[in-house]
Amino acid sequence: MSLWKASGALVLFLVPLVAGCGEEEEGDPTGSTCPDDSTLTYESFGQTFFATNCLRCHGPAGPESPKFGTVEQIRANSDEIDRKAAAGPDSVNTIMPEDGSVAEAERRKLGEWLACGAP
Repeated sequence: MSLWKASGALVLFLVPLVAGCGEEEEGDPTGSTCPDDSTLTYESFGQTFFATNCLRCHGPAGPESPKFGTVEQIRANSDEIDRKAAAGPDSVNTIMPEDGSVAEAERRKLGEWLACGAP
């Protein structure tokens, strides 16, 4: 095999890898709203949701940014979280977690909790 053909094959192999780099995929805003009777708080929902679904990668020792180890960090990134992992009347986003293991009902709670300001 000539060097040209070998390097061409290498380029074809590397293109998909490079295409996945850079800006990450984002969904659409969910359009979630905060109902007057919402009972979701960090203690009753957010802490467990993030510990179960996010902190392996986005925790203080995790390899990914942004970090979600505190409720303040979650609040600071709430729009991005909404577009990647939450559900509401306008969109159901399943980009995160990468394994897509979160049920839609939990994603809807996430959207509501974020819309309420992540109390």
